[in-house]
Amino acid sequence: MANTQNVVPPSLPVAPDKYERKYQDQLTSILRLFFTGLSNKVNAPVPHGSFYDTTTQTNPVANQVNLMKFNSIYDSGDGTQYAVKKDTTKIFITQTGVYNVQFSAQLDKTGGGASDVFIWPRISGQNVAYSATKIVIDGPNNEIVAAWNWVFTLTEGDYIELAWQSPDTNVILLAAPPSGNIPQIPSVIITVTWVSSRGQT
Repeated sequence: MANTQNVVPPSLPVAPDKYERKYQDQLTSILRLFFTGLSNKVNAPVPHGSFYDTTTQTNPVANQVNLMKFNSIYDSGDGTQYAVKKDTTKIFITQTGVYNVQFSAQLDKTGGGASDVFIWPRISGQNVAYSATKIVIDGPNNEIVAAWNWVFTLTEGDYIELAWQSPDTNVILLAAPPSGNIPQIPSVIITVTWVSSRGQT
């Protein structure tokens, strides 16, 4: 999708009553500059980033907020990250706009019976209202993948976090090594993609 935000129409000179070469050259120059700039915006990459974590993440304290971690970038040298950055738990936005945020987390347990798990997003350290989801995991070796998405209007400098909480310290976000034809399983995947510029109000 083309990133055409902040495109301003050119200010064109008023045409004279009769043909003038000077006017024609000026008009052509203005239009050339405008369409060159527009072409650069249309062809420029839009902000995006895809990240994952290779470690099993635990719930060390019952009923306390955990933040999902991301320690790797998908093919960072092959165009899967632009203007969306990360640290251990935060995904940083460097360009204002509307973004689609998608994630998946591999839930499992190390023991015990059925347990609740709650997952929700935070923006710049604040919970997003009406965004949490409850999942019940039955027990060990009953893996569930939590996966959904949100669309947020974000400002340059905002950061996204994925929070989770459970009353059971046996709950984990499972990472697993490759097995036969099956590649590694990351504990968490998050993909953030720019959708459009922010609407004017």
